Amino acid sequence: MMKRKTRKIIKGVFLYLTVALIVISVLLPFFWMVSSSFKSSLEIQAADIKTPGQEPTWIPRRPTLENYITVNKVVKIADYFKNSIIISLGTMIFCLIIAVLAAYSISRFKFPGKTPYTISVLSTQMFPGILFLIPYFVIFIGITNITGLPMRNTYWGMIFTYTSFALPFSIWMMRGYFNTIPREIDEQAQIDGCSKVGALFRVILPLAKPGLAAIAIYGFMMAWGEVLFASVLTGKDTTTVAIGILRYITTQENRWGGMMAACVLVSLPVLAFFTIIQKYMISGLTAGAIKE
Repeated sequence: MMKRKTRKIIKGVFLYLTVALIVISVLLPFFWMVSSSFKSSLEIQAADIKTPGQEPTWIPRRPTLENYITVNKVVKIADYFKNSIIISLGTMIFCLIIAVLAAYSISRFKFPGKTPYTISVLSTQMFPGILFLIPYFVIFIGITNITGLPMRNTYWGMIFTYTSFALPFSIWMMRGYFNTIPREIDEQAQIDGCSKVGALFRVILPLAKPGLAAIAIYGFMMAWGEVLFASVLTGKDTTTVAIGILRYITTQENRWGGMMAACVLVSLPVLAFFTIIQKYMISGLTAGAIKE
């Protein structure tokens, strides 16, 4: 009996230590980012220049707000921020609309080729994103040459790109959530006078808020922090924050303080967005644990 209790205690201690180690390893870079945003450039680069008495510290010796005051003067991060908001929200909205309709069709209806289509949707996640970089660039140039509609360096071009990447996993995830909602609910809604589309929007979607929240976050984050495609398909008018932040570092000067301040400001919308809808995600996990 004592051995069992001892084993449980050891397992519990090991579990908590593992969790604590993971949390610390994740939070330390964020703490360093916030701390460095209040430091002067000399203090941040103390480790590189090896000035006596100026060793790097976790807490700023002389906290300053200069990095936040000048964050938009050297690099127009506010413009890049606006571009990222437009592209990310556009990606999220289109991803939600298309993923809901596609997932509901797969979950509720039978049609020829349903199984191969479902498998092929998920199989696209097996390929690395860089494999599609040149094809997307060629497609954009081809569309522009044929139709005259500009695709590169446009909001709709980037929204189209990120939506296409976020859709496969979003469809699969939403389809799994729709499968947990009994079909009898659809049937009851149709008996009460709803059409199939009306049942989806009036009955099923209110029950699927946790799933909607999950794919909303996924679609938003897919566009917000992407660098590879943004570096090729954006231009002066559509540069995103993921690319704009890199412009604090030039061949003449490393503006680490400005970069850290910009990173803090860029992180705030994501944290706020996640905080607003996290309750739906948590309720979704709880509901999934008790559904029969």
